[in-house]
Amino acid sequence: MANCAAQYDLNPLRILVTRPLPAGLKLCEQIQACHGQAIYLPTIYIQSLVQDQAFQQAIVSLDQQDWLIFISPQAVLTSVPTIHTYWPQLPAKLQIAAIGKGTAEALHDQKLTVTVYPEIEWSSEGLLAMSEFQNVARKHIAIVRGEGGRKILMEVLIKRGAHILSLIAYRRTLPEINVNYYQSLLQQQQIDVIVCTSKEGVNNLLTLLGETIRPDLLSLPLVVVSERMRAFAELAGFQAIWVAKNASHAAVVDVLAMIRKQLCPIR
Repeated sequence: MANCAAQYDLNPLRILVTRPLPAGLKLCEQIQACHGQAIYLPTIYIQSLVQDQAFQQAIVSLDQQDWLIFISPQAVLTSVPTIHTYWPQLPAKLQIAAIGKGTAEALHDQKLTVTVYPEIEWSSEGLLAMSEFQNVARKHIAIVRGEGGRKILMEVLIKRGAHILSLIAYRRTLPEINVNYYQSLLQQQQIDVIVCTSKEGVNNLLTLLGETIRPDLLSLPLVVVSERMRAFAELAGFQAIWVAKNASHAAVVDVLAMIRKQLCPIR
């Protein structure tokens, strides 16, 4: 069961959570443990690609790699069971890196030892700034990631002389969801704040709920997890954007607590 820090009381906030499964449900549990009302609308569906021939061929060659980088918790959850079918024990020389603490924790849950992850900036830039990835000429680095997405990690590592093996483990798609309930909540002003944890999540939210309800949506406070997301949300038309210090549940709840303090005197 989720626990809540004593200083956090999110009551009576009604919070629309858009983070995809399974992390989205865990965030909802955290919000509810802090006495907030979580309304769950996952705006991204994760389609596994680990049975595709390209992924299957790539994991066979993990014994030729120096590093295995996981780009997200979803990359871990989608790929590791299949990787373990080929490699019940990973090659001894293979070191594992994670993009951030959440990804590192997901790897720990899968009984994998993480060599490094950025402790402050949970991003490609944070990983690239680490000493382990400065001198990578002729190193072989496998990256487990989703289809599409940012290419900066691969591009910079290639510029630094590394040989990159890309393992595409999943595809993000627009879910098929009946959104009448959520549209009704917005029209009746039954939602106080929205949480989105990716640019694609923001875009899919706007697509799913449609043009008619957009003014109601854009007027609500939006919690995002990076400055890049803030810039994207501003361009989309959101007016009140709050940035969590990272993508962890604790950081999101921290911002929600600040929003609650601001909104409650008005309610």
